Amino acid sequence: MENIGLDFEYGYDNDAAGSCLVLKINNDTKLLNHQVEILCQNPNSSFVPFHIKRENENVFICYNITSKISLSQYIERKSLKKKELLDLLRNIVKNLMLHGNYLLDLSGFIIHSDFIFVNPATAEVSLLYVPVPCSRNSKEILRSFFKDIVVNSSSNDDDARDNYLQRILNYLKSDTFSLIEFNRLIVDLRNSGELCEYEKRTADREAAAEMDTPCGKSLEERAYAEVGKSKSIRSIILLQPFFLIAVVIAYLLMAVRGTGDIISISAVVLIAAALDILAIKKIMDWEWKRVPVEDTHLTAQDKAKGGTGCRDKSIRSRYKQVISLPDVVKANDTILISEVPKDCNPYLESIGSNRVERIVINKNKFLIGRLGSMVDHIIQGNTIGKLHAEIKVNEGLFYIKDLNSKNGTYVNGVRISGNNECEIKENDIIRFSNYEYVFRNQRAE
Repeated sequence: MENIGLDFEYGYDNDAAGSCLVLKINNDTKLLNHQVEILCQNPNSSFVPFHIKRENENVFICYNITSKISLSQYIERKSLKKKELLDLLRNIVKNLMLHGNYLLDLSGFIIHSDFIFVNPATAEVSLLYVPVPCSRNSKEILRSFFKDIVVNSSSNDDDARDNYLQRILNYLKSDTFSLIEFNRLIVDLRNSGELCEYEKRTADREAAAEMDTPCGKSLEERAYAEVGKSKSIRSIILLQPFFLIAVVIAYLLMAVRGTGDIISISAVVLIAAALDILAIKKIMDWEWKRVPVEDTHLTAQDKAKGGTGCRDKSIRSRYKQVISLPDVVKANDTILISEVPKDCNPYLESIGSNRVERIVINKNKFLIGRLGSMVDHIIQGNTIGKLHAEIKVNEGLFYIKDLNSKNGTYVNGVRISGNNECEIKENDIIRFSNYEYVFRNQRAE
């Protein structure tokens, strides 16, 4: 195990529960049994679940990190925008603030990006708590940690109008730092950001309505709309007296013939009302068809193609995207190659499949899994982890690492421990859960 500068060492292992981070407690370190009982009997997703294992007078704390990745791995693959960064900070702070409810010592949390774990699908954060006596300056550790996260994780192209990064950094430098006040600052920045986005969208809509653009209505179109409305109202008003006169004439004819009972009169009124409504609808449809209100401004190219305007095209585009999503996922799922070029990168080739599937390793850190937004190659299968494994290139050598997947990664039939790098060579058999491949290194030829 490697030493991380605290009173214990750590390593990774696999057991029946999945992947584990194992901390070895020194013999002279006392385990706080009341904290162990509180955390084990009151599980909370804010804390990584654990169990205690004793071997030869040694005490091990086994944390279940199955299907989770470290915060450092998460931010390495994802450039966080304002909302994402603030949500991440808020989740960490919220979890830390639970220490009082569980009678935990704040210094017992491991505040390090390698020991804070994230569910890559939901971005839910879980903290590691060590139930042993600790005497560390938690305040300074937290300030340094949050500063590193803000500086190294934010997106460079994030166009924030309120300069939120500088406001966070300024507060972290202050002597009055506290989790409560820091949480309040994050919430305020998050809420103000939502307001700014709403105001921006509103301003954009108003600007588009004033401009004669493909996605906005011109002043001429809006004038036509007003004319159409006034004509429709005028026509409907003029039509009402005629229906009233028709009803009166029908009533008089029935009275002269002696058939003016209540049922007959009611039937005449209902028929007249139905005809009136039908006529109003026809007038509205006829008037609005003459006014180019619903169709947005057409360009000459759109008209030549028989298009119906920017709005219709955007709707069709969104609909087409939803319909074709399985095809996109399917296309990203496998790379079909009938012949590999001589200068091609190393790859994994499927075994026992009806088709040739090749996963071309074209990055120094190549992620495989089923979470499309985070991996470099998608394997669609319920037994595959969201972020299942990583293949890494270092000085011409190739290493594979399982990312705490539930069903594991195997090299030549042997399951490798989570987060431990294992070298792979030409013709090695690599298996992700029940998906098997052979490793081909074109560079070695």
